[in-house]
Parts: sequence; structure tokens; C-alpha cells
Amino acid sequence: MTLRERLSLTTAKIRAVGARGLARTAWAKLSAGQLASVDESAIVFDALGRRISSGCMVDVGAHFGGSLAPFLASGWRVLAFEPDPRNRAVLHARFPAHAGLQIDDRAVSDQSAGRVTLFRSRESSGISSLAPFSATHEPAAVVDTVTLADAMAEHGIPDIDFLKIDSEGFDLIVLRGLAWSDCRPRVIQCEFEDSKTRRLGYGYHDLASFLVAQGYHVLVSEWYPIQSYGSRHRWHSFGPFPRTLNHPDAWGNLIAAREADDFTAIRQAFSARLHR
Repeated sequence: MTLRERLSLTTAKIRAVGARGLARTAWAKLSAGQLASVDESAIVFDALGRRISSGCMVDVGAHFGGSLAPFLASGWRVLAFEPDPRNRAVLHARFPAHAGLQIDDRAVSDQSAGRVTLFRSRESSGISSLAPFSATHEPAAVVDTVTLADAMAEHGIPDIDFLKIDSEGFDLIVLRGLAWSDCRPRVIQCEFEDSKTRRLGYGYHDLASFLVAQGYHVLVSEWYPIQSYGSRHRWHSFGPFPRTLNHPDAWGNLIAAREADDFTAIRQAFSARLHR
């Protein structure tokens, strides 16, 4: 379906049922589990990736490369950090010798340091972390850490268009390792989940407030509390920060835009995804 056809279809839907009707339809889909595949990185791509032909993405916690794939395919330069050897092997196999992709085996933190333990879980390949938060976590590897500031200098990256962070509890710590006086990424996506981060000294409001203090407009994408890692999760809602979570154990992603125009484009892309 072309963009013109999609716009025509959306207009027809609005005329037929109105904005409230669309909201009820979206909620019905959510209740039926049809919106459980909300993908915040894909939404950022819809809003940003298609408008920039040669951007730079830094993916902290790249896992199997699902988030970076569309940006890489569109000609972006991508620096991917994946310290888990098993996940990194999949990443290398999926994107063999791609000229636009650099894969770094270090964990990103607020200091460049020596060897630290990485923990892996048999419950899910996506929750490898420097700080165990699940009873299923076991020591898996010994890795080095690096700050974003040092990594950018080493890899020759002057600026970042999209910084995506999924470091299983270390997202604010990763942000603290960025040289903010030299680099302010255009768009940032990071994860919040207080059950992981309270033991590290921060929570949802601390993470969002940090981004606001750097001059960003912040969108909150909230998911229902996790029932079990590795299972299919349920998405709840989105809206601008400041925003009170609907459940104290909710988790989700923050999407922060430096420019108001990008923030508007991201909100529009989010709504468009929900109404497809």
C-alpha cells in the first residue's frame, strides 16, 4: 500500500468512526494481543531513518541486530555493542562483513575499565547484564567496559543521530558516560524497569528527568509488568513525560528527541503504527 493510499484509508476511518472510535479500536486490538509487537526502534526508523540517508546509529546492547537492521539497510553507519559472545556470534552471522557495521565486544558503562563479569540467563538471550537481577542469571563471560565518549573517539564518530540503549539496567549509567558538551544525539531510545535499576540507585523518573535536563523532549512507551523474561510481553500506552506510570512494576522505553520537529514526527509515527 502506498503512502497516499494509507493516508486515504486513515482519513476514511476517521470520517467513519471518529478519533474516539479509532482509540476504541486500538484498545480492542491491544486487549486481543494484536499490539504486543510494538517496536520503538522501528517507530524511530519510520520518523527519522527514512529522512536521513547517511546517518549514524549507535546500538548499545544490539542482541541479534533487530533494531539496527533497517538503519543499516538504508545506508546508515552503525556501531553495535554486544558483549555476550553467543549473541555476538549471531550478529556476525547475520551481517557478515558489512561495510557499514562495526561490532564492538565491550560492555558500555560510565567508565572504561578492566575485566568485569557478564551474566547470562537460560530464560532469555535478551537479558544478559553486568548486574544480575534474575534467579536464572549465571556468570557467562569476562568483558571490558568502555564509555560512549571513549568509544566514539576510538571509532571516529563525531556525532550520533540515533542512540539506542538496551543494557539491562545500565541505561542511565551508559548515558553518564557520554561527553554531553561534545555530543548530543539527535534521538535517544533507552529502557526503564525499576525492578532492575533500583539496586543500581535509580528509577524511571531519574532516567527520564536526566534526559529532560539535557534539553530533550521525552516520550514514554509503557508496557505491562513482565510476567516472565523470554515470553511475549503486552504493550500498554504512550505519552509525553512527565507521566505517571499506570503500574509501579511497568517497564518500557523512553524515546527522547533533541528537536521539537523530530519529537512531533515520532509521536505521529507511533500513532500511525497503532492505527495500521
